[in-house]
Amino acid sequence: MLVIVGLTKLDNGRIQVAVARPQHKSRSVRDYPSEQEARNVLRELGLEEETISEYLVRTHPLSPNQELKFSPADIAQHQLLLHGFKM
Repeated sequence: MLVIVGLTKLDNGRIQVAVARPQHKSRSVRDYPSEQEARNVLRELGLEEETISEYLVRTHPLSPNQELKFSPADIAQHQLLLHGFKM
């Protein structure tokens, strides 16, 4: 399934991962207490470690609650569901 993954660093220090289908209203969001937990989920969704690291570093200078989006990625629907992303 083609999805856009977004990362947001929240005011409370948690990392929010959002998954949305391009040109659809479906969007699913999950919060993680640490960057490491968010990194693990992103890795299990099939995103490359180098890309994950780059995007996590980019969230640091952002204002709280500002979302940073990855390029569209093809992620198997069962992987999304396994991590609580209902599309």
